[in-house]
Amino acid sequence: MTHTGSSATRRPVFQPKVALAAVFGTTVEWYDFALYGTAAALVFNKIYFPDSDPLVGAVLAYGTFAIGFLARPLGGAYFGERGDTRGRKGVLVATLLMMGLATTAIGLLPTHAQIGVAAPVLLTLLRFVQGFAAGGEKTGALIILFENAPPKWRGLLTSLPAIGTGTGTLLSTGAFALTTGLLSEDAFLAWGWRIPFLLSAGLTFFGLWVRRSLPETAEFQQARQAGSATETSAPSATSGRPLRQRIAESRCVAAWRRYPKEMLIVIGAGAAENAGYYVFGTFSVTYAEDRGLPTAALLSGISLVAAVKLVTVPAFGALSDRVGRRPVSIGGALVLLAAAWPFFTVIDGGHTWAIWLALFLTLGIGQSAVLGSQPAFFAELFDTTVRFSAVGIANNIGTVLTGGLAPMLASALLLWFDHSVTGVVVFIALMSALTVVTVALARETRGAADPAEETTSRKENLQTAP
Repeated sequence: MTHTGSSATRRPVFQPKVALAAVFGTTVEWYDFALYGTAAALVFNKIYFPDSDPLVGAVLAYGTFAIGFLARPLGGAYFGERGDTRGRKGVLVATLLMMGLATTAIGLLPTHAQIGVAAPVLLTLLRFVQGFAAGGEKTGALIILFENAPPKWRGLLTSLPAIGTGTGTLLSTGAFALTTGLLSEDAFLAWGWRIPFLLSAGLTFFGLWVRRSLPETAEFQQARQAGSATETSAPSATSGRPLRQRIAESRCVAAWRRYPKEMLIVIGAGAAENAGYYVFGTFSVTYAEDRGLPTAALLSGISLVAAVKLVTVPAFGALSDRVGRRPVSIGGALVLLAAAWPFFTVIDGGHTWAIWLALFLTLGIGQSAVLGSQPAFFAELFDTTVRFSAVGIANNIGTVLTGGLAPMLASALLLWFDHSVTGVVVFIALMSALTVVTVALARETRGAADPAEETTSRKENLQTAP
């Protein structure tokens, strides 16, 4: 394995331009991705699955929501391979363009009443494209910041893409809150819901302009110059070889072969954050509608907490630079575990201030602690040559299993338990426990050397040993 350079010298200074471009691009991309979650709860169950019971319609709408997550590991593998062999920057431009086009197309999509069964089929295909793009987006932004960050700021700087996801959620939820507040229910269902999706076109073009200014990371360039990142970068390197051989020599396979334990850690470590976000921040709207409660307090509270997370997520990332990745992540998971049952009790109470407080504790503290501490943790587990592929595949698999299926599973559990929230609370408890156990079994990565450096050091010690 090729030595990638001293961790003390390869990231000498903070580059604000890189951080700005990565965060803004992620904001635009996750505005697009988050729109679908809110629309699935408020719109798609009515206009694309209109013949079903409202809660059954929600389950079907969340099924198409989950399709986007099932596509993410495929996107993670595809874009991870290209990110590790051709560079990080090109992936970030491609994923943003793909996401923007799919989101704008959703805003133009005819309804079930207009074209019949073709409408939900096309909706599902477009959601798949969104998920495929998302599979490379967040990982790419994380990696490009990690590989430009001074070691002592890794936790803080790699948490910044999460600000983009929070800002995107804030903008998307705010757009829906504004349209539902200004329009009648009939007007909103007829055409008003399309406005937030169509706004994506302008945001995407601006995001592309910003992201094109991103430089390639010095760490990747060093690996390429050393010959470790060029083996499959040229088209001639892969042409004419059997598919099985190309797969066997891919970075995806190399990641599983060289880091099997670390891949499993990444899959399980984000369970609390993934499930917590989609249950407390997405499914909760469906739960309130099922109870016949107003959703305005939840939607406004989710928007407010998304703004709060602009501070709490990097704060927890910075805290992980001081005390370690593991204690911050475990602490956040325990908060989500303890808050699950009281959260739904508060929603039943219907008091706006209490709902906002519950959202702050679950999303602003618990989920933010896990979200802020884990990006650097994941990147530090792997070396440069497979980092994009490894994090992209493992993190997206974990997101599918513990996050993407969460709204649909929670809605199904609500039906299964006869509209009781008991099953949902048990689900959150299990996901939080999975994070606690997985992270507890992992090694602390704060301050640790790059895995490539550790391997090189071990080889040098063996060569010089008497």
